This record gives sequence, C-alpha cells and structure tokens, in this order.
Amino acid sequence: MRIMKALTLFALVMALMFSVVVTSGSAAEKKIDMKGKTFTILTWVKEDVPSNKTKEGALRLARQKEVEKKYNVKVKWQVVPWGKSIEMLTNAGLAGEPVADIMLLDLYFSPAAIKQGLLRPVDDLFDFKDKKWPKDMTTYGKIYGKTYGFKDYINVGAGMYYNKTMFKKLGLPDPNQLYQSGKWDWKAFKDIAIKATKDTNGDGQIDQWGITNDAGILARLLVSSNGGNILTQKNGKYVYTGDDKKAMEALNYLNDLFNKSKVAAPNKGTDDWTGSQKLFSAGKAAMIAGDLWEAKERKEMTDDQGFVPFPKGPSSTSATYFNAVENFTMYYMPTNVKTPKESAKIWEELILWDRVDKNKKALFEDQGVASPQDVQNMIKATELGRPLFVPGMAGAAWYGAVQKEIAMKGTAPETALAKVKQTAIADIETTLNKK
Repeated sequence: MRIMKALTLFALVMALMFSVVVTSGSAAEKKIDMKGKTFTILTWVKEDVPSNKTKEGALRLARQKEVEKKYNVKVKWQVVPWGKSIEMLTNAGLAGEPVADIMLLDLYFSPAAIKQGLLRPVDDLFDFKDKKWPKDMTTYGKIYGKTYGFKDYINVGAGMYYNKTMFKKLGLPDPNQLYQSGKWDWKAFKDIAIKATKDTNGDGQIDQWGITNDAGILARLLVSSNGGNILTQKNGKYVYTGDDKKAMEALNYLNDLFNKSKVAAPNKGTDDWTGSQKLFSAGKAAMIAGDLWEAKERKEMTDDQGFVPFPKGPSSTSATYFNAVENFTMYYMPTNVKTPKESAKIWEELILWDRVDKNKKALFEDQGVASPQDVQNMIKATELGRPLFVPGMAGAAWYGAVQKEIAMKGTAPETALAKVKQTAIADIETTLNKK
C-alpha cells in the first residue's frame, strides 16, 4: 500500500511538473508579441526578397505571413545598393537607432564595425549546435573569438572553370578526373596551361591562353590553396601574414604564370575582371578561376563549361581542397536592436530549413555548367570556402597594388610586398585592432 501511494504521489508530481513546463513554454511563446512592429532585413541582394514569381518565393512568402501573424509583426525587406549598408549602420549607430533588425554585411567591413561597437555577438541567440546550420558556419562567423555572422546556407565559394569543348579538342587531361583522384594540384594545372597556350594562326603572337584572370582573384586563390593567408586572428587581434612562407610561395607562382611560363593572359590594369571574362567566353582561354555565380553571367559563351575546386598548392597540409572567398557575406545583428532575442527568433523561423539543400542544388543547376558532376563540384566548393580578406576597400587597394605589380611588371613578390608592408600593418592596426 505504501509503495502504491508513493508511486501515485510520484505520478502526481511528474504530472504537475509537466504541466508547469507546458504552461511556461506556452506563456513564453505568447510573450513574443511585437505589437505590429516592423521587422527589417537589410540587404543589397534582390534575390533575397521572397516573391510569388517562383515556387520557392511563394513558399517563403507563405512562411513569412505565418510568422507575421504568429508574432504580430510586419516583415520588411529593404534593398539598398552594395556598399550602402555599412554607411547606414554607422549613421544609425551615431543616432542611437537600429538600422535594421538583421542585416547583410561584407567581411570587408564587419570586423571594423564590431570594434566600433555597432554589431553584437549572437552566440546567446542561436543554438549553433543544431545540425540545420551550415557546416563550419560558426568558423566563418567567428570574429574576435565570438560568433557575429550567421547564415541559413553557404552559397558562395570559388574554384576553377575550364572550357570542356577546348579540352576535348586538344586532348587535355580532365581536371575533374584529376580532382576525383586527388591529383589536381598546381603542377597538373600548369602542365595543362602550358599545353593550352598557343599561337593558333601562326603570326608569332599567342592568341590562346592556358588561363585568363584578374591577377588579384588568382592571387587570393593561390594563397588560400597553399594554406597561406593575408591576415590571421591571434589572441583576439588581426596580424599581417602576407609575407609568410606559404603566401610568398603563392605569389612567386603567380609571377611564374604571368612572366616566366607565360601561360596567363596579360593584365592591362583596367577592369581585368571583365576582360578575362570576355576572353574565356570567346573560347580564347582554357581556364579561368572565379566565384560560383560567374558561370551564369557568361551568356555569350557557346562552349561547355566545367567546374572543379581550385588546385591544391605544394605547401598545403590539408587533406581537402580550399577555395578562398575574399568578401564573405553573412547576416549580422546591430548592437542597438531593442529586441534581440525576439528578432533572432523571427529570422530563424522565416527560414525554410528543410528546403535548404534542395534550393542550393537548384541554384547551381541554374548556372549553366555542362554536367551533374560540375554541379556537385560547385556544391562541394561551398563547403570548402575559406574567408580570406583585407580590411575595407583601403586594404584591397594596397594588396591589389602588389598583385598587379607582380603580374604586370614582373616585380619580385618580396620587393612588391616590402613596399606596402608598413602601410598594411598600420591599416590593419587602425581598422581592425584599434578600439
């Protein structure tokens, strides 16, 4: 009898506890009443804004309406020109009002904004242990030891495009087969580039190149693929590492491609990105390194495009490949957002987490590459992204000057870097480390 009474009492206690948990949970849910407040998401990417023009957009709009009703809130997507958001964040910080609840921001600008106290860490707002978040996302979003940036999925990355039509015509080794067998490295890449570089009409001038690229884009991918970096975070500070062994090896290889082996189409110093795109699209270059969104932009190209991650450098100790992303964009929350927990909850519930992988695949299927394997390689590249950046546009200027001097003038990398090192260190200290 005593045992039965004890069990009955235990059951009553457990039932009471369960009731309290349910009640408190429901109460907490009801407390999120935004009272008709506007919830603003600031972006420069028009495609971020859900629209009924596509099936996916319609689904996102339906979810948005559910969230608006659930939390008594009005969701507003504010689209501004690229580069405007950091100016707006700064001005709003001075005024004491949040520019938005959630905002897209470049890695160019976010560390400096954090140092100015304009952005807040979000480790306490999201459960990043949940498997729904992208792989290594907290690594990308971690700045000064805390997570500031966040994203529902990583759709950026870079790698090597190659002209499949030309490769077949010349009988060149398939980069994808080399990649799948673990043999896609700088040596294999240069061997192919040498064979593809030709004077096709016999006038004594090279008119078909192994690779065409803006030197800056090629340089950052070389540095990253060799395990190097321009900046490194150490003890909560950014340190200049542009002249370490791995980075220097990459820049010397850049010099080789442009000035010794001469397999890279010359840079002219004015809009070399556009020039390289035109050359590749016209079938005048075997390869071009670039970001994942570039394939779709080559609308005039009639040859088939293939894609693989960027070839691995000789000093890379990683078992996998790396693709540098110079300007890694993520979402951030301004420090002066008055309802951070509620804002985080609303943003998280706007995301169709169960459709992320499907949408990523659809995104790259729409890029116009030649085969399903190329699509898979693009998806893989999003998992291999490695943020590599210089602080703000001023930093881009001093590092860009180094890359162009090497590519266009044949200046030794050691000499070119020595000219900007003190400027670089001062820029990093002022922009990233000074409070």
